[in-house]
This record gives sequence, structure tokens and C-alpha cells, in this order.
Amino acid sequence: MKPGVLDFLPMARLFLTLLGGFAARLEPGTALALPARKTTALLAYLAMPAGRPHPREKLVALLWSDADSSRARNAVRQVLFNLRRTVAPADALRLVGETVTLDPDAVDVDVAAFEQEVASGSLEALERGVALYRGDLLAGLPRQEPPFEEWLLTQRERLRELALEAMARLLARQREEGALDRSVNIALRLLALDPIQETVHRTLMRLYADTGRRGAALRQYQVCVTSLQRELGIEPEPETKELYQHILRLRPGRTSGAPSSISAGEVEATGGTSSVSVPATDQVPLVGRTSEMARLRGALEGAIGGRGSLIAILAEGGMGKSRLVEELGTEAARRTSILRGRAYEAAQILSYGPWVEALQAARVAEDQELLGSLDSIRRAELGRVLPGVASSPPGGRGNTFTPSKPWPCCSNG
Repeated sequence: MKPGVLDFLPMARLFLTLLGGFAARLEPGTALALPARKTTALLAYLAMPAGRPHPREKLVALLWSDADSSRARNAVRQVLFNLRRTVAPADALRLVGETVTLDPDAVDVDVAAFEQEVASGSLEALERGVALYRGDLLAGLPRQEPPFEEWLLTQRERLRELALEAMARLLARQREEGALDRSVNIALRLLALDPIQETVHRTLMRLYADTGRRGAALRQYQVCVTSLQRELGIEPEPETKELYQHILRLRPGRTSGAPSSISAGEVEATGGTSSVSVPATDQVPLVGRTSEMARLRGALEGAIGGRGSLIAILAEGGMGKSRLVEELGTEAARRTSILRGRAYEAAQILSYGPWVEALQAARVAEDQELLGSLDSIRRAELGRVLPGVASSPPGGRGNTFTPSKPWPCCSNG
């Protein structure tokens, strides 16, 4: 190689990933293995932000606070020597006198890129910024000295809050653009970071309903109830309960009439119905469970013949209980009218949830012949769970009954 050729060779570039863990590589992708955990901690500290000079004494206090002065300074010197040798192809470390600096022109740090994209605020920039936030700052890093841990905790909380704010803004923008599927993903990420954001639970419930996933919307309510109870020991707000009741009463086969615009902080409860598809279980043959299906068919024959019974299907999760019920329901629907309702442990604070779902799915509120056959007392009681049912039929039938106080099991308190 001729003298001076090295002057024309491009320097490698150092890439640091700090969000969600730690990774260092040199362009075009060579991973770097740092020699010690304190080396990793020191490099990450120098990178936030890159370009800021740090006195060596400050680094000593940060990472070697328990060592005596002489040993600590020797340790800093050794770590800096190893670090400079490791990143030498990028020539990223600057040692000037008693200060240490990471050259911003030689390094790309995901934290800096994340902060820059979020600050920009455009839809595309927010999407890029949120994609960069893969988790907590330096997640999984072994514990260091208390001063470093205090700095790390402060930075983690700052970046987490910035990520939550960015995701909320992105969620609002995506809803405005009608990108419902992407909105669902962002809402799920928001709740993974902070599971007690009840407004986000409500937003996700509405998103599921808007995209025809009524079952997922109802399950999301259960997740909300469980999270609030576990983390705070409280029940959901009345608005969340009302939204759950609204989704519970939605009919299959209708599109949502709810507006899609939201703010970053909240989505107002809306009316309308949601598109819900009922799986056609007879399209996929049921394999096995011959004896179980025989017993269920026998019970179905008895019910059709006037000998009703209660059957409980018990098994571990994932063993196919729901598939058996769907298969039986499909067979029963070919021969008679059926009502379907579901009960959820987390929704026990809501009154008559399975009956509301079953009666709504059967369109009882629209069956004028059936409703006309009921007296006003029964219509009034039915109207308690189906608000669309008037207490009296058109023209009135007299003897209207209004309970003086709620049924004992109807309290939401």
C-alpha cells in the first residue's frame, strides 16, 4: 500500500442501539463485543447525548463510587483504553486532557434519532420514532453503581413518557387517517407500556368494534378490569362500563355507525353498531370428540323434546371447549331457534350480560309480535335489559308496572 492511501479510506461508522437493550456495531454491520459491563455502561452514558464532554472525575464517581480514588482512576483509564481500541475503526472516542467525548459525527444513536423524530411530529416521523422505541433504555443491563442506576432510572422514565406521548399522538393521527389496523397495534403497544391507561382500553375496544371484532372488544374490557384491579384495586369508570354494555348489545352483521375521530387523550363514547362475523363452524370438520358430541347431541334431542338440562363442559384452556359448543350450536340452529350469550368472570359487575347478549342477538326488541304478546309488567322488566323495548306496546295495554327499587343483583356498585 502506498504512503498516504489510508488518508483516503472512509472511516467506519459506529451504530448504538440503547432502547430495549444494548447493541453496538460498525458499518456495514459488524457487531462489537465490549470487554466488560462497565464498558457498556460507560459507552451508553457518553452517547446520551454524543458530543458532550465529560470530566474523568465525573465518570469515576458515576461508575466506581465504591472504589478508592487511585483504583478508580486506574479502572477508568483501563476501560477507556479498551473502549478506544474496540471502536477504533470509527475513531469515535475523543480523549482531550481530562475530558472524554463521543464524537457525534462518527456515531448514530437510536435514542437521538427517536427524540428527533418525535419532536418533528409529522405522521411519518411519529411512525418512525415509535418504531425505534423497542423498550426501556438499556433493558437487561447488569446493575451498576448507585449513581449510574439513578441516572439510568431518570433517563428511562423520561424516554418512556416521551414514548407514551408519541404513541398517543400517533394513535390519534392514525384514527383520523382511517388506519384502524395500525391504530390497534399502537393501542396495544401503549397498553403494554402502561396497562392502567383506561382511556386507551376504551379506544381499543372501539377500534375492535369498528373493525368488526366484537369478541376482541369484549375481551379487551376483561383485560381492562383485570389490570385496574391488579394495579390499583379499583373498578373501571362508568364510561368504560357503559361502552362495554353498548358493545355487548351490538348485533352481528351490522357496520359501525360510530365516528372515528379521536384526540390523543380520549375518545368519546358513541352509539352505533358493529360488524361482527359469526364463524361458520360447519365449514371445518370437527375431528375427534366423538363421545363428547354424542352426549351433547343426546342432550339437544332431550331439549327439543321438552326435557331441558344444564351441561357444563370443563377442560384446561386450549382443549377445544369453544369448538364443541360452536359445533353443537350449529346443529341446533338447523332444527330450532337458539339464543347465545357469553359470561366473563371480569364482567360480573355488569347485570345480566349473557342474557343481554343473547336477547340482542335474537333481535327480540324488533319482534313486535312477540312483544305484543307480553303484558306491560313483563315488557317493563324486559326493557331493563333491552333499552329499546318500551314498557308498554303501541296503544298501551294498561297495568304498567315500574319497580320501586332495583333488583338486588342489578347494582353496579
